[in-house]
Amino acid sequence: MTTSTAILQNVSSTIGAQFDAAKAAPVAPSADNVVYKEFGAARPLPLPNTTSFSSLMAEFEADDEMAGHLADARRSLGQQLYADEPQTLSALRLTAGLSQIRLAELANTTQPHVAKIESGKTDPGTDTIARIAQALGVDEDTAFRAIRKQRETRG
Repeated sequence: MTTSTAILQNVSSTIGAQFDAAKAAPVAPSADNVVYKEFGAARPLPLPNTTSFSSLMAEFEADDEMAGHLADARRSLGQQLYADEPQTLSALRLTAGLSQIRLAELANTTQPHVAKIESGKTDPGTDTIARIAQALGVDEDTAFRAIRKQRETRG
């Protein structure tokens, strides 16, 4: 009877990224090794007869009355969440009653870019800061300080 040994390595890499062999534990090649690759779905498949959250929010935002209620709820949430904290971009956005999507539209950027700015993962350029300031109805210095404070609190 022949036995095979499976060698398990907890190594993962992004598809398209170069594999760094230095991070992987050395394994001597042999006919007894079992090599495998696990693939996960990039995005979960939608369930039948359901609506995604983003689609539901888009539907609510398209209704003027519901959009007004959502803006009021954001303002209230911003006041409650950030009452004792320094003024960050998130606080300014919520206090203005805006979603990330709406701020992105008004500032001529994308929602993922706004999310990265709010999470402190990216530093926007001066043109983006100016557009964000205009969208929020604040001066550019206030927007700059809020973005900088956001980086300090999230970074």
